[in-house]
This record gives sequence, C-alpha cells and structure tokens, in this order.
Amino acid sequence: MSCLACWGLSVKCDYFRGGGMPYYRWHGVDIVGGHKKGLLFARSVEHLDALLMTREIALLTHKPQRQWMKKTIRMRDKLQFFRQLSVLIDSGVLLSDALGIVGDQLNHPPFQEMVHAIAVQVQEGVSLSGAFTAYPQVVDSITIQLIRAGEESGRMTEALEAISGHMAASQDFYSRVRSALFLPVITLIFFLAIMMMIFVLIMPRFIDIFASMQQEIPPLTKHILAVSEFMRSPWMGIMVLAGGLLSILGWRLTRRARGRRILDTLLLHLPLIGPIMQQRFLGYTMQALSVLLQGGMPLREALGVVRESVRNQLFQEQLAALENQIVAGSSLSDAMIRQQSSFALRATADRGGVWAPDVIAMIEVGQESGRLSMLLGREGHTYYERVSQQLSWLTMLLQPTVMIFLGLLVALLIFAVYGPIFTMSSAF
Repeated sequence: MSCLACWGLSVKCDYFRGGGMPYYRWHGVDIVGGHKKGLLFARSVEHLDALLMTREIALLTHKPQRQWMKKTIRMRDKLQFFRQLSVLIDSGVLLSDALGIVGDQLNHPPFQEMVHAIAVQVQEGVSLSGAFTAYPQVVDSITIQLIRAGEESGRMTEALEAISGHMAASQDFYSRVRSALFLPVITLIFFLAIMMMIFVLIMPRFIDIFASMQQEIPPLTKHILAVSEFMRSPWMGIMVLAGGLLSILGWRLTRRARGRRILDTLLLHLPLIGPIMQQRFLGYTMQALSVLLQGGMPLREALGVVRESVRNQLFQEQLAALENQIVAGSSLSDAMIRQQSSFALRATADRGGVWAPDVIAMIEVGQESGRLSMLLGREGHTYYERVSQQLSWLTMLLQPTVMIFLGLLVALLIFAVYGPIFTMSSAF
C-alpha cells in the first residue's frame, strides 16, 4: 500500500514463490470424468502421480514450474487458516492431516495449493516452520519463529493461537485504516474527474465564444483558457508519460537500500505522516514483542525477529541498536533511555525520540513486575488506537478541505468564464 497503512511496515503479504523447489503444473481427470488442474509440490513425476491418486485424480499432463504465479493473499485468508489449524491440532488431529483438511476448505486456489504442498513436506518429515521458510512473502519471520518455538516446547496450539490473535489485531487495525481513507480517496477522485471534465469538455466551448466576440478578455480568463488548451494538447500526454516514467524510476530507486532510506527519511519528516508512522511503529513493535515473548523467545532474539519484519530502514537501525545494547547486558528500558541521546531522526527528536516516555515507563514497570509481555501487548494496543484516532481526525479534516477547495475552484471558474460574457452582453 503506497497508502498510510504501508508506511514503514508490511500491511499484508504481496506475492509468494516456491524458490528452487520442484513444483508441477498439472492437468488430470477425476473419477467422474471432470477435468482438474493446479500447481503442486512433488519430488518427481511419479511422486506427483501418487499424490494426485490420493485425491482420486488421474494425471494427464504435467509441466515443471519453479516459480509460483503472483497472487495476493489477504490477511483474512491467513487468519482463517491459522485459526482452523489451531482448532484441529487442539482436537488431536495429526499435523499433516490437519493441513490437508484446512487446505481443502480454503477458497483461495494458490493458497490452497501451497498448503497442500506444505502438507506433503510435513509428511516427508519436514517441520512446519521449516516448510514455511520456503514462502517468506506469505509467512513472515514472526510467524515462523512462533511456530518453531511451539514445535520445540510442544505447545503448538498455543503458538497458533498467538499467531491468530496477532493477525486478528492487525486485520482490525488495517480495516479501520481502509475505512478512514475510503471516503477522502473517493472525494479526491471525484474532484479530479470534475476538473478534467470542465477543462477538457466544457472550456473549449467558451474558447469559441470568446473568439467570436472579438473583445479583450480579463487576464484570469486568459490563464484558465490557456490551461484548458494545454490539457487538450499533445504536451499534456507527454507530461503524463514523463510522470509515469519518473514514477517507475522512483519506484525502482526505492527498491535499493539507499533510495529506500531516502524515502523513509522524507516520510518521517512530513508534518502529519511522520508522527503517525512513529506511533504505528511503536504499536507494531510492542505487539510483536509481546507475542514473541509470550511464545517463550528471549528478548534479544525477539528484537531481531521484529527488526527483520520492519521495512523502514531508520526504524530497523533503532531496533538493531537496542539489540546490541541488550547483548551488552542492558535492560530494555535502559537501552531505550540511552538511545534517546543519540537518536538520529530529527523528525521525531523534538518529541523525545522514537521511544516515547510512556513506552519506557511501561516497560520499566513490566520488567520489575515480571509482566513485560502482557504490558507490551497492552501498550501496543493503545498505540494502535491512537493511530486510528489520528487517522479519523485526519479524515474529518481532509474531506471538508477537499470539498471547500473544489467549491472555490468551481466558483473561480464561473467568475472567470461567465463574468466577461455578462460584461460584453451589457456593453451591447
């Protein structure tokens, strides 16, 4: 999301691929003669044939394919998967069988095939966390680490429930973000459409009217008519093409480390976006640390996992600095306090650094009481609520501002176009 929800963090998984693992795109028929096709993991063609026979499908054709097709997997699909898997495992169903059952119930064909491929690997003796590592764009590092911790401790159900809870909180947050941004975006699109219609379709008629009158027109009217002529000229198409090329170039630059750092710095220095990004980062970090600590992961390792899941490079550096101080023997709260004096982000330096005072105070209480994970989760939820409130406030401010600007512009156009016509008419 180039939208607010994507600032500095991953909102939802984008695309998944199978890396160098053997996948086959197959076509077959079932016992009633119906044609079936799909994409499946298998060691060989014979293995593929055996897997399809377990589904009562006879293999007709196959084609090796090393990369999965691009397909977005929604957060709610992943949440459904982990919730159902947790229920089945808690009921005593074997992991491989549970994966097969849940996979059959998914309504997302590529995700369904991925789950069946993971079930095959689990049957072959691969751990669930190990199988998930082949899909880093579908299953993030936090999820994989929680599953690994559940496998090692024998508390797989608790680990899956923690993952489901974390995903449910994230889905709720991003649903609020989308709801908050929907109306302003629609208003802005409506505004741009009206402007295009006025300048491209309506204004040319007035150009002919003013030309037929052969009278001097005011400078404001001349400028507006010049804008209309420019928007209908080939130069407008050239500008749109140039803008598209520059956008593609900028996007490619942000794929590199240096370009991404420049973009992250610019976003953090924006008056409204910067504070929201900081609070979103705090909420995400607190929530993720809470889930990982509850899963039994040491604090240093948990910080490393969260750092890998954060996309904003400046925030990654802050987490890396915390991790280094934890290794050196500092407590989490002391490390945050020391980091404030050397904080590198001028955009948030006036607000006391990225680690807000209330966060540090809450962490100190959690360390002393032995309830750090619980308090981190509570504090993360608080910051999620703050971001939602700020977005709601921003939406309430943005929508009437756009409408007022639209009204003033329309009034200006009416005055600039009809004013000279009325003046010329009265002269005759």
